[in-house]
Formats: sequence, C-alpha cells, structure tokens
Amino acid sequence: MIIYNEPSSRFLEHIYENKIGYVLKENVKSLMNKSISASELRSWENSLPQMAKILRDASLKDNTHILLEYKLPSTEKRIDFLLAGHDKMGQKNAVIVELKQWQKAKVARGDGIVRTFLGQRERETVHPSYQALSYKRYLQSFNEALYQDSSAINLTSCAYLHNYIPARDQEPLLDSRYKNYLQEAPIYFQFNDRELAQKLKQDVSEGDGFEIAKSIEEGKIRPSKKLVETVNSLFQGNEEFILLDEQKVAYEKVITLFNEEISNSTDKHTIIIKGGPGTGKSVIGLNLMNHLLSKEITIEYITPNQAFREILRKKLIGSSGFVEIRDLFKGSASYVEAPNNYFDVLVCDEAHRLKNQGHMKRRIEGENQATQIIRASKLSVFFVDDNQVISNKDIGNFDLIKEEAEKQNSVVHVVELDSQFRCSGSGNYIDWLGHLLNESETPIALEGDFDFRVVDTPQELIQKVISEQNGRVMAGYAWDWNKKLVDDKLPNDVIVEEMDFAMPWNDPNRIDWAIHPDCAYQIGCIHTVQGLEMEYAGVIIGNDLGFDPETQTQTLVVRREHFKDKGARPAKPKKGQVDMLDVLVRNTYKTLMTRGMKGCYVYCCDGELGEFIREKMNCS
Repeated sequence: MIIYNEPSSRFLEHIYENKIGYVLKENVKSLMNKSISASELRSWENSLPQMAKILRDASLKDNTHILLEYKLPSTEKRIDFLLAGHDKMGQKNAVIVELKQWQKAKVARGDGIVRTFLGQRERETVHPSYQALSYKRYLQSFNEALYQDSSAINLTSCAYLHNYIPARDQEPLLDSRYKNYLQEAPIYFQFNDRELAQKLKQDVSEGDGFEIAKSIEEGKIRPSKKLVETVNSLFQGNEEFILLDEQKVAYEKVITLFNEEISNSTDKHTIIIKGGPGTGKSVIGLNLMNHLLSKEITIEYITPNQAFREILRKKLIGSSGFVEIRDLFKGSASYVEAPNNYFDVLVCDEAHRLKNQGHMKRRIEGENQATQIIRASKLSVFFVDDNQVISNKDIGNFDLIKEEAEKQNSVVHVVELDSQFRCSGSGNYIDWLGHLLNESETPIALEGDFDFRVVDTPQELIQKVISEQNGRVMAGYAWDWNKKLVDDKLPNDVIVEEMDFAMPWNDPNRIDWAIHPDCAYQIGCIHTVQGLEMEYAGVIIGNDLGFDPETQTQTLVVRREHFKDKGARPAKPKKGQVDMLDVLVRNTYKTLMTRGMKGCYVYCCDGELGEFIREKMNCS
C-alpha cells in the first residue's frame, strides 16, 4: 500500500504550501482507517522539506513521480521516499531514499547494527544503508514489477541523514564493518545534499514516472523465480526435511485439499494439525512452503516466537546466502491490515502462542491473531499443541482456532500427529514426562534409548550438557531478568546461592541464542527456546516447581512467589477456582524438557523434587 503517489510538481506544491503533513495524515485516515502519532507527523514535516530542496537542486522534470510511505506487504515496514522516472538513456529507474533525523550514532555489536538515540533513549537499530538495501532487496524479490524482465525497472537505494554532520575522524556510520552495505546503498549526510541531488538527476532527470510508479504500486506481490528456486534447492536431498509416515499423510492432506477444493473455488478452508513436541510439525510446514512456492502460490510461514522464526531463517539462509529468504517468514502480528483472502495459503507454526492483539499499537474489535490469519488467506494451516501454552497471553488453542474458523465460514479439517521424531523417537519418555508433571495415577517406568538424568549440582549440568555434549541449558522463569549490561557484560541473574552458581540469562540481542557459539554459557528462557531442538538439553527447575513430602498426597507444588515472568503470570484465582499458573508452570517445564533429541539432564533447586523424579524414573 502506498499512501501518496504524485508527480514531483504536486509534491513541491504541498511542501511550499505547508500541506504535506495534512495530506499524508488524511490519506492514512482514508486508506488505512487509522490515525498517526504526533511524532510521525513531525517526522514528515521535518524530513520531506529537506527532500524538496534536493529535488529543486536536481532540476527534475515535473512529471517525475514521488511515492511516500510505501508499506511493504504483510510487514509493519514502510519505505519513506521513492522516486520514479527515466534517465537520459531512456532507462526506467526507481530510487529508494531512507530518511533519518539522526544526529549521532555509534558502532554496535552485530552485522549491520548501530546505536543511536531513538524514543528518548539510546537503542540498537539497523544501519541506515542496511535498511535501505533490505527494502530494495525485498521489492526485487517479491514485487513482480521489479523482478520481471519485461518491466526492466532499475531499482537503487540510499539513505539521507539531513541533520547529521559526520565526525572528521572515524565516523561510526562509515566504519569498515558496514562497507558492503555502504557500497550498495550509499549514505548522504547534511552537507552531501548536492551529491544526492546529482544522483537523482542522473537517475530520473527526464521524468515520465507515472507508469513506473503505477507498475510498482500495482505490482503483484509474490516471490521471484530466483527466490523460489533457491528455496527449492535447499530442500532437495536434505535429510532434515524428509517427511516420514504421518508427516507425509498430513502434508498430502494439505496439498490435496488445496488442489481439489481451493485453487478453483471461493470457499475458505482451515486445517488444524495437532501434535505434541517432537512430532515433526515444522518439517511438514516447511515442506508445504517449499512445494507451494514452486507452484506460484502466494504463501507465508508464520511463527509467533521470534527466536524460533530467526532460527528457521538462518537454517535456510546459512547455506544459500540468499538473505531475502527471511521475508517468507513472518510474525503473527503481520496480518492486522491484510485484505480478505489476500494470500492463497498461510501456515502458522506454534499456533498455541498466538495472542489476542494484532499489534501492540492497534486492536481491531472482535479480532485476534487467529481471526486475522484466517481472514487473510484462502487456506490457513495451524500447527497447535494445547499443552505448550506457557503464558496467560497465549490464546491459540485448538477450540479457539476452530471457533474462529467457523465464524468466518471456513471449512475446518483436523489432522493428528502421534509419532515421535525428537527425544530419540521415545514416545515412552514423552508419556512418562506427561504422567510426571500431570501426576497421573497410573505409573509408567522410564524406558528406551533417551538419555534422561537428574544431576546433583548446576555445575554438573553445565559440564555434561555444554562442555561434553555441546548442548544448551535452559531454566524456568524463576529468576528476575535484568536486561541491562553491567560493565558491558550480561548480569548473572540465574543464581543458586547454596550451590555457589550464577550465570546470565540468554543475550536478548541474540535472537539466535540457541545456535550462536558466543551464547553457549548463557541460560535460555522459555520464550527463547519454544519450537527449537538440540541434541542435548539441560534444564534448571527453579523453585517455582517443587515437591511437598509433608502433604498427605505428596504432590508437586507450584509456588507463585517464585514465578518471575510478570507478563505471563495470570491473576490470583478466587477461592475454589483453579490457579492457571499451575498449568502454565507445568507446561513450561514439559516444553523445556522436550527440546533434546538425544537426551535431557535436569537439576532441581528443590532437592525433594529431584529425589521424587529419581523415584519416578524407576517406577513400574
């Protein structure tokens, strides 16, 4: 969606008459039915007049076209400024200009990351050149008008920081670590205005940009052939993505349904695939994406968990180098404004983590994220496990999704997965763990090849899982999380005083904590690891879960005072009501203890709980 598409002469009129903010505000209201913030209005009124000066100095023809606030489909990202026109050789050109009001910046850790003052405090964000380049690559990979040879529109990008005076020595934004991004998307500072004007004059001086702008605005959004071929090549011969038994059945169910019921029909369908941890839900979903992409089907892959989404992206990007693959994966808040049936297929993994709100700044009455996904697609596919709900904000259970689909007259189909592809294929371990945490009256002996142990100290856990098995250690949310660095280091928040043990929570700036080598000696939290798997998993069970041998029934106990995830904690129940925190804590530890493919080692802060689990391991 583009909220402003006008010839440059009209744009300059709006600037000189001080109307540009009002015009954009009214366009947003009419096209998107939303209001804009005062800060966004100020941003337009501060930056766009600076671009007017550039256009005047470039002496562009009046019919060069200006596109403002181009919202990239199914994202919250918008391109600030885009010019369309011809050069003196008759070439069709479009130029992305990312506008920034920054005055200072610092080098930061991470590829393409800088620090600057945003929202009244210093924050990490992407380098302006990286941002401009990523928008260019997104359009070239997903907008047909920009990747089809017949259109032959040449797209370039740059950034303009009109308030920024660079340091004379060692300007952070020009640091060598950003060299590749600067080469492809140059950055222009306050006194580089003439150079930017010269670039625009070279690219679009001859104007006649109406048809170019129209092609970009109306271009169908679907992955380019190059992107599809790259994804397909990653699946061919890769054992990690081979479908086995009921995985294949579920996969074929979706493909057959699409071919026979959806491709030539206006009916809406929803498939809910139920499966516990390790039943191969993600493998099915990724294979669906790969197959349907190759059939020119408009599809996106949704994961509410950002960490899980980033790992999926890196698994594919890592071996191909094709970073645009990341744009096939979206968060669950991406479909607030998506039109009805805009997508052929939306696949939602980890659907139990869906939330009520579509976006933290907006809420459409009567809608939740499941509603929006179903509304936006002809076929919606949800992978769900009700027993992995770990927050009072998680609403995506089977019953809710089914109810939301039926409200929209979507035909509901249900598929169940049982076979275990994690935990050494041990259905016995999954059953035993379920009985342990849910305290079933029927005892089950722990059998099979899965390597499960209770260790005596957290140090032993670290040694066996990380040092010996190159695994990862996680913990329940039984410690506060101070995300501020102390002396440029992560604070040791996970503390077991009686064992003289302390380690930090996982780095919040490393979404790929589970696979990044620098993050091995950090403790992963439930929000970082859900959906992921590793060969060996270590779990510290905090004092939020314990065992009370003094009670007559000798039961597990959930201790509210030790549960520190304030955002996930439900209110205290009224007398006689079930405490939902009891369910969430048990689900959390079941989820953590099923991340391992070969083994799981556990340390219990409550020693009585450790002894209880050891007894249950040998129970028959």
